[in-house]
Amino acid sequence: MADFKDKYSIAHYIPLVAVAVATLIGFFIFAHDKPFKVSMTVAFGVSYFCWGLIHHHIHKDLNAEIAIEYLVICIFGVSAVVFIL
Repeated sequence: MADFKDKYSIAHYIPLVAVAVATLIGFFIFAHDKPFKVSMTVAFGVSYFCWGLIHHHIHKDLNAEIAIEYLVICIFGVSAVVFIL
């Protein structure tokens, strides 16, 4: 049971949620500044990718397939948001 709690600890997700919330707040504060919103989107995408790699490295299940998956989701998400802006 301790392994389950440690593996899915909420503390592992706090940095990701904090960066996402900061990005959303930035979107509202800088609603008029499209280049800055694009920069925030790219920064969040890079943060998401790095967080995923670190998260899986901690759990010792990081492999090329997982890294590529995070990269593809990151690129897709950033592209979608930039396209909508």
